[in-house]
Amino acid sequence: MAKDVTVVEIGSSKLSCVVAQKGVNGIFNIKAKATVEYAGFFEGEFVEKSLLEDAVMSLFAQIQSVYKKKIEKIYVGVPAEFSKVTSAKEQIIFRHKKTIKSADLAQISANVSEKIDVEDMEILSVNPIYFTLDDNRKTNDPIKLKATKIAAEMSIVLAQTSFIQTFNKIWTRIGIEQVEYLSEPLCEAMLILEKEERERTCIVIDVGARSTSVAFVKGDGLTNLTSFSMGGSYITSDLSEACGIAYSDARNLKKEIVLSLRGVDEDFYELVTLGGRVVKIPLNFANEAVCYRLELIANTVNECIRLFAKEYVPYYPIYLCGAGVCKIKGGKDFFAKCIGRNISYGIPPIPAMDKPENASMLGLLSKAIAEN
Repeated sequence: MAKDVTVVEIGSSKLSCVVAQKGVNGIFNIKAKATVEYAGFFEGEFVEKSLLEDAVMSLFAQIQSVYKKKIEKIYVGVPAEFSKVTSAKEQIIFRHKKTIKSADLAQISANVSEKIDVEDMEILSVNPIYFTLDDNRKTNDPIKLKATKIAAEMSIVLAQTSFIQTFNKIWTRIGIEQVEYLSEPLCEAMLILEKEERERTCIVIDVGARSTSVAFVKGDGLTNLTSFSMGGSYITSDLSEACGIAYSDARNLKKEIVLSLRGVDEDFYELVTLGGRVVKIPLNFANEAVCYRLELIANTVNECIRLFAKEYVPYYPIYLCGAGVCKIKGGKDFFAKCIGRNISYGIPPIPAMDKPENASMLGLLSKAIAEN
């Protein structure tokens, strides 16, 4: 019988929790889900750290009001802003030519784990980027192949020790007995990218509410990872300030924005405010406010790609996830124009949940179910 798993996503503006199990035909059976808005994080620090525990407590109170069973183990996603990626090379030389087994690959991972020691960081995962066999033959899947040696380029994802310590204290107070931390960008990438696509380097951009990550993906690992504190909520703030409306009204206005529209002076967005007033916002003016921030985010992403790519990258496929850009009508196309590259949505292959804004949570959930 399929087991229930509990996953917690630490977003830049909200905390989310899902209890689910694997269903038939690739679907997830959701038993309970909850979301709590909180102050979030900025440049790798929680904004109101003293209130973080209250937000997590509230999240679990909501979950337990629906899901009555005791939750003993949880899987927690570590965002890019609290993560770092490094790489290492490792090899095993055999006494004679032999068939490579999964135990040999596990040994390589274990050897790498023992050697990696980064101050104030803890290992989240060790995964192969590619393997090299005799005669420098490269492969992503060496199982059942014969060789006298196997070498590997390994990706190591690390998390800030302070992040893990902060949450471990909270889980102890809630009464959670087991916690496993997962790399959110890695889980997301493994879900949305097919194995064949990962034979060459792909770039996954996730624009959230207040944070954007840029992950370089190859094989079963990340070759590089970077992030910066800017996202979709900055667009909402810009609309609020430019149009002289409340933040909550700017949120609703953003849902109406269509960036592909070019209006004349008489074209407006009609917004019904929370106070019941009908406000007319000039269409071109509102669109320009959105485009201004999208261009800033895109330029910063381009700088990340330029700084962190190990090779010439114009032909790397780029995938876009997160609600920050994907939920804006015409947002992806404008973003692609700013970057000067074709961009595809990073779509989770989960029926009825196949939206790019779901990619990070579903990536964590998929990994948790596989681990379980």
